[in-house]
Amino acid sequence: MRSTALISASILPIVLAATSPAQNFVNTAVARSVELGGLVSQITTQYNVKALVDGPGEYHLALGGEGDSEPAWWEVSVGGVVVQELEPVSDG
Repeated sequence: MRSTALISASILPIVLAATSPAQNFVNTAVARSVELGGLVSQITTQYNVKALVDGPGEYHLALGGEGDSEPAWWEVSVGGVVVQELEPVSDG
């Protein structure tokens, strides 16, 4: 019984890798800056993402966890051009 569990645990990463979806994007950089100014603080996080395939589809970025408040402001740009048509979604 113990050997069966050990074999199952050892092949689990292979099974998960074989069943995971294809990766269409890669994060090339994540930068976070925190500016403290008395009673006001500003936290900025920049994500640089690169498509690995032509026509990669949608990129989903979680901006908060369950029960967390939504960020006060965000901006998305593609190739340096600000994207106006954003479609925020929630899983709730």
